[in-house]
Amino acid sequence: MARSYEQGCHIARALDVLGERWTLLIARELVAGSRRYSDLLEALPGIGTSLLAARLKHLEQHRVVRQVTLPGPGRTAAYALGERGEALMPVLAALSEWGGGLPDTPPGYADNPVWSIIALRLRACAEAASFGILTELTVGGTTVWLQGDGERVRMETGPAPTNPGLRLTCAKDTFYALVKGRATVEDALSSGQLAIDGEAADGQHFFDLFRLPRAA
Repeated sequence: MARSYEQGCHIARALDVLGERWTLLIARELVAGSRRYSDLLEALPGIGTSLLAARLKHLEQHRVVRQVTLPGPGRTAAYALGERGEALMPVLAALSEWGGGLPDTPPGYADNPVWSIIALRLRACAEAASFGILTELTVGGTTVWLQGDGERVRMETGPAPTNPGLRLTCAKDTFYALVKGRATVEDALSSGQLAIDGEAADGQHFFDLFRLPRAA
């Protein structure tokens, strides 16, 4: 059973639900779309299977996550953000913004490109929701797709469900240079560090809309 601060304060009540270790990182992973239990276990090394199961059960009780069935053969069970989980998006965006002001990440810390792409999704400007080109982004062998629907940006791990209008492929260093404005699409194309299937102007527009701040 999760520990409680036993305080009527709204912040304390929120922390009763979200304050345990790993809880917000589970929500972070589900920003990238529905994930199987095994996907979450792999994305959160060190959590342990029993603890993950306990955290998911706790979050289900509070409508932060919900169980879903993935399309395709086998009807695979998975988890997605629930109604209260979707309401956490501004909180996760603010934490990402705040964390971006911390000193450089110590050497040896795990680095997954998906985490930075999730940060792009969370911190994207309002105009990004109108970027309707289905975009498949492969960074260092990790593939996700994003597409605006006019109201929000949808993001899922894996290849795009249909032929994308824009496909971007690069290494992690090139990706970070592009999203932090240290390089342009033209620079990366001319140096052979970025491959584009689609219009270069659309690629630049994508990186203009989805941007991370440079380190202080």
